[in-house]
Amino acid sequence: MRPKARRVGVTSKSVFYAIIVHVAAAVLLVLNIDWPTHVVSSPQSEPAPVQASVVSEAEIQKQMAAIEEKEQAEQRRQQEAQEKLEELLQQKEAEEQRLAEIKERQEQERREAEELAKRKEQEQQELARLQEEEERKRQEEEERRRQEEAERQRQEEAERKRQEEAERQRQAEEERKRREAEEQRQRELAAERERQQQLQQRLEQERLESLVQSALSQYIPIIKQKVGRNWNRPAGLRDNFEAHVNVRLSQTGEVISARIVRSSGNAVFDRSVENAVLKASPLPIPQEKGVNEKFRNLNLRFRPQDMIS
Repeated sequence: MRPKARRVGVTSKSVFYAIIVHVAAAVLLVLNIDWPTHVVSSPQSEPAPVQASVVSEAEIQKQMAAIEEKEQAEQRRQQEAQEKLEELLQQKEAEEQRLAEIKERQEQERREAEELAKRKEQEQQELARLQEEEERKRQEEEERRRQEEAERQRQEEAERKRQEEAERQRQAEEERKRREAEEQRQRELAAERERQQQLQQRLEQERLESLVQSALSQYIPIIKQKVGRNWNRPAGLRDNFEAHVNVRLSQTGEVISARIVRSSGNAVFDRSVENAVLKASPLPIPQEKGVNEKFRNLNLRFRPQDMIS
């Protein structure tokens, strides 16, 4: 349902200006009234003609016209907004109707597709039945001709068939054994390849672990030395503190973050270690593939006596 257009009533401003107009008109009537002839005017002075009222009335009329023009413009704007709203509502109704028609058309197409699939399935079943019937008739006819043509030689034909069947079974048995042997060989080859691959992976893993351990034992002291050279020992610090820091590095050794994962119990020492790690960036790390990745995330232990102040 379309919303009804809002009727614009008389505003308080228009009432106010209407009152002003009526008051001004009354003043004009009083000033311009013809007094009775028996009233004697003073000969010394005559009233000057009033002209200011005409100017005031024109100004009032001008202002009233401007106000009315604004009100009419406001009414036209509100009317255009109402018409735009009605147009949008009509478009919405049309879109909803179009969507409903699309949905109904899709549902009809779905039903038609289901019906078509059902008919196709029925046709396939009927075709299969006809083919089966045709095959049965063909076999019956072939059997009948074979019996008519081979009646005299039935015994010989039976013997020949028995020999052929025996040969077929023999060949089938040989083929079965050959396939089983081939399958067994393929399984053994696959198992051997898998063992070789696992062995290769284990050897590679052991080699990589050995390289990593060697690199750790080689680079960790160097890293800690560089951090120690950038460490400023806090005043009054004792040597019985120990802080564990998690250090995340880039591929080239740039320090991404340094975070205390096990505090020494002394916040000043903890912060001094974090700052030393950040100032020591970049840290020396190996670049060999497979080893470099192990140095991207290090957990390092720092004690005051291990660090160069």
